[in-house]
Amino acid sequence: MKFLTNDGRFGLLVTRVTGSGVSRFQLIVAGRLIGNSELCFAYGAFEEMASLPRFSDERLRPPFEKQEAALSALVSEEKLHDPATLSLAESLDHWLVQGFMFEESAVMVARPYEDGTPAESALISIVGRREYADVVEMARHYWAQGDRRFLSESWQAKII
Repeated sequence: MKFLTNDGRFGLLVTRVTGSGVSRFQLIVAGRLIGNSELCFAYGAFEEMASLPRFSDERLRPPFEKQEAALSALVSEEKLHDPATLSLAESLDHWLVQGFMFEESAVMVARPYEDGTPAESALISIVGRREYADVVEMARHYWAQGDRRFLSESWQAKII
């Protein structure tokens, strides 16, 4: 099941495997599906995504006037790198995924690893705080319940 923002640039692909504790968990960042489709344990991913750190460092103000400086700081500065780096699920082991809140925006940055280091180019999604929280909560609830009956009609339209 895909859970997406209205513009389709951020979301989650979650497939439950009933009774097994494993699921398929992938992210959609900048409109691109990332991560592999192997089954994994995603239970911690939803908690992590629901509690992104809040940053006020002006270099990270969306939409990143100086994108290179912002991305470099997220990799090289421990005070930014460590709290922003999300472990999420095994399906994203070949990606550096970082997320944070800046004022009323949620920012998700994803870079594939190339020879053990994150690529310089990044996929970036900037989402309103409320829409981000709604997407993550709906995906978490679906994963936990496995039942479409909890969804209101407005959410039925957002799920593909």
